[in-house]
Amino acid sequence: MIRAVVTDMDNTLYSWVDYIVPSIEAMVDSLCRTTGLPRIKVAQALKAVYERYESNEYPFAIQESALYDDFSSDFDSFNKLVITPAREAFSTARRKYLQPYRGVVETLRKLKELEVPVVALTDAPRNPAERRALRMKLDGLLTALYTLPAFPFPDSGIDPEIRKREEAGGIQLGCPVYELPRELEKPNPAGLLRICADLGLEPSEVVFVGDSLTKDVRVARETGALDCWAEYGTYVSAEYLERLAIISAPSATRRHLRHAPDDRTGRPTVRLSCFEQVLEVVMSSRVGAERAA
Repeated sequence: MIRAVVTDMDNTLYSWVDYIVPSIEAMVDSLCRTTGLPRIKVAQALKAVYERYESNEYPFAIQESALYDDFSSDFDSFNKLVITPAREAFSTARRKYLQPYRGVVETLRKLKELEVPVVALTDAPRNPAERRALRMKLDGLLTALYTLPAFPFPDSGIDPEIRKREEAGGIQLGCPVYELPRELEKPNPAGLLRICADLGLEPSEVVFVGDSLTKDVRVARETGALDCWAEYGTYVSAEYLERLAIISAPSATRRHLRHAPDDRTGRPTVRLSCFEQVLEVVMSSRVGAERAA
């Protein structure tokens, strides 16, 4: 019987592409206005940093980029006049476009009422994963959040308020957050096995939901969990993919949009057209267990 749900976050609980594209575009527009630099130079400077960190959400990308070279002698002015408005532009767009998929919140609430633990396992570093969970108010519905280690602070300069908040314990969520070593990133099955051990469950008692055949489905198969492929999370518009190519580093795009199967991945056991079907999977396993008894 299924006793717990482990779920990926990006493209499973929400669309990563639909929010990251307009958010970075808003930040780029702000940087063009404050620096007077052409869009191509701003985009290329940020992409170089994103490639290095394999993430489009590295929070210190601006001061780590070539954009900061001509202003490095005065971080305070650069922070107030360039970084702050860019961060605000990104945050404003994120508030507008970062939304859970239809039925996600309702399904998580129902699972919580049924006392079925729901744990999120993401390959995102702690900083952006926490912010996304808090922004969508998912943290109060999750039993726990497992992430990769937080991004390190840069040597190039940092807003004192950010450092102060981190020293005070960072963002406070409604669920515990655990950092996994980078080497446990999916498709390494050790992360899921750690969650099962923490919950005191066998992998066979867990359903694992995710959009990536090569990462999520493979991890479930290798551990013995029930794999549920979030097929709905693989649908991305051609327009957004084109816009993403302009602003995103290839390594970051591959990390978030690894949907194609490979020789080690067979057909998924369960295909989901919406997250709400996770509840059906859980309830069906309970009915089956009751009949068997």
